[in-house]
Formats: sequence, C-alpha cells, structure tokens
Amino acid sequence: MKTRERILQCALELFNEHGEPNVTTLDIANELDISPGNLYYHFRGKEALLEELLADFIDRTHGLLHPQTHPEALEPEDYWLFLHLLFESIITYRFLFQDLSNLMGRYSLIARSMRLWVDALRSTLGSLLLALREQQRLQCDSKALQRLLDALCQTVLFWLDYQRISQREDGEPTEAVQQVLGLLLPYLDTDTRNWMSNLMERYD
Repeated sequence: MKTRERILQCALELFNEHGEPNVTTLDIANELDISPGNLYYHFRGKEALLEELLADFIDRTHGLLHPQTHPEALEPEDYWLFLHLLFESIITYRFLFQDLSNLMGRYSLIARSMRLWVDALRSTLGSLLLALREQQRLQCDSKALQRLLDALCQTVLFWLDYQRISQREDGEPTEAVQQVLGLLLPYLDTDTRNWMSNLMERYD
C-alpha cells in the first residue's frame, strides 16, 4: 500500500476511534512511524486529509442517493438493501456523523458538502416514500408523509451520535436499518407490513 493510502486509512481509523478534534497530524505520523514532513508532503494539514476522506464518503454514497432505478420498480427487500449499504458507509466514515454539527461549524467545506448530501438523502427518501404511497403500500396523507420523512432523515443522520451519547457500541448496519424500517411499519398496508416484519426478523 502506498504511503498516501496508508495515511488516509490511518487518519480514518484514528478519527473514528478518538473523534476528529482529538487527533492531530502528529498523532497520525507517529501511528504510521513516519516523519511529520513525510505526511505533509502528501497532505498539507488535517483539513486536506478531511477533504479527501469526505470526498471518498460522498463518492461511495453517490450511487445510493442518485439511483438509476425508478423507485416504483423496487420491492420491499430493495429498501432493506438500500438502507444497509447506506449505513455501512456511514459507519465506515462514522467520525463525520458522531458530531456533525460541530464539524460543519469548524470546516466550511464539510458544511457545504454535507448540506448537499443531506438534500440528496432527503430527496431520495422522499421519492421512495412517494413510490410506496403510489403503490398503495404506504398509507398516509401528505402532512404525515413529511413528518415521516423528517423522522427518517433525522434517524439516518443522528443514529450514530445517539449511540455515542448513550455510551453504546457503534452498532451494526442491521440495527440501524431496523430502526429506520420500524418507523415505516405503522404506515404500511397489512401485507407489506407483515412482509417487512418478517424480513426484519430474518436479518435480526
């Protein structure tokens, strides 16, 4: 593995374990047993590291938040897969979500990029909900749909932060997916609700 890739991997691991504010470039250099100058040759400061890791996260989730498949073609199990892949990425880059508002306040790049990411998340989840309602699988009026959409977005964004604040383990994607789908269950028609409940039990 090239030095640049090793630096990024080490930074991600340390940011995830200790939180970005508690990790310096010197910590990363010491962990890798390289000189600070060597690290600076590849990344001119911590902000450059954050920019690269953020770009990796955005790229990794781009296909999920800009899908080519029309929502009406999706089956309930596709919703599980979508959420599972999304939370896998969030957990992999969990330092972004364990104190997102703080990061956005200190780094303008993160603020701009994550606002666009949240907009894409909301748009995608909204399209999925509308497709379910058009298929008569989701039973709620427009106001209830917007409240449900807000609840889904908030859970995706702050689930890891809640895990940290409540001193729980970081958790697995399956737990997060079940939390999100659990918000959907009361609004689903009987057949879809039973199917989704069985799916959740199967993956438990």
